[in-house]
Amino acid sequence: GDTVDKRVKLSPQPQASIVVMDQYTGHVKAMVGGRGEKTESRSLNRATQSYKQPGSCFKILSTYAPALDVHGDTLATVIEDSPFSYSNGREVKNWWGSSYKGNMTIRECIEQSANVCTVKKFTEITPALGFKYLTENFNLTTLDSKNDIVQAACLGGISKGVYNIEMTAAYAAIANGGVYTEPVLYTKIYDHDGNLLFEKTPKTHTAIKETTAALLTNAMEGVITNGTGTAARMSNMPVAGKTGTTQNVTDRWFCGYTPDYTAAIWLGYDDNSKELSGYIDHRKMWRTIMQEIHDN
Repeated sequence: GDTVDKRVKLSPQPQASIVVMDQYTGHVKAMVGGRGEKTESRSLNRATQSYKQPGSCFKILSTYAPALDVHGDTLATVIEDSPFSYSNGREVKNWWGSSYKGNMTIRECIEQSANVCTVKKFTEITPALGFKYLTENFNLTTLDSKNDIVQAACLGGISKGVYNIEMTAAYAAIANGGVYTEPVLYTKIYDHDGNLLFEKTPKTHTAIKETTAALLTNAMEGVITNGTGTAARMSNMPVAGKTGTTQNVTDRWFCGYTPDYTAAIWLGYDDNSKELSGYIDHRKMWRTIMQEIHDN
């Protein structure tokens, strides 16, 4: 005859996270760890605690940054978009289907987010070099040297995924002329008498050459003007960025920056159980948020 009461908390789905960062200081200006009203302290922050597959946002960091930085390539380097397979024999597919575009420059590959050309270039520069840039230069901490030095890593095919805040900081390094700055969530700690107890000074290092950063920025501006990221275009500010969508459309990303701020947005389901509906446009959400930040 007992009555058992059970309290269930359901998070709204699909979920989202976004981080807005000052690329010059590392200061995190805004962070959203999920949708829905916050009802408890220290609850799940999807921007810092949920790692998700990054999709094509990885192409810049894994492939084109090292290719331009140390491999002698330029934005005019030509890669042939033609049938190509991974070393295990599985065929690489472009996101637009089974057709091929022939010779493409690296600029065009970035603008159109060409999968086959990216895997070809990543294979050429070697997955080991790409892994080094991802983990050491851009400071992504979730990659595993045993499982992630593979060809598919260039398209975001890694064993775990990435944290939003780390993706934001990686793209902020490009926006900051190639200098990576550790994300900063606080600057100083005082006691109740006003005495300074601790001051946070972010760690920095050179991730890529300044010239490489300028070339990547120029190419990613093309993503916004005539590539896969046109929906993120702002009315009063230049934007450079890269779109990312994972297989079966379970994750959607947009990582981009203006001359002032860098922001990365992620959309998806917590358990990766469903495909995101076509009407949910992460690029437009990014633009709406950044447009309001940059007003006046």
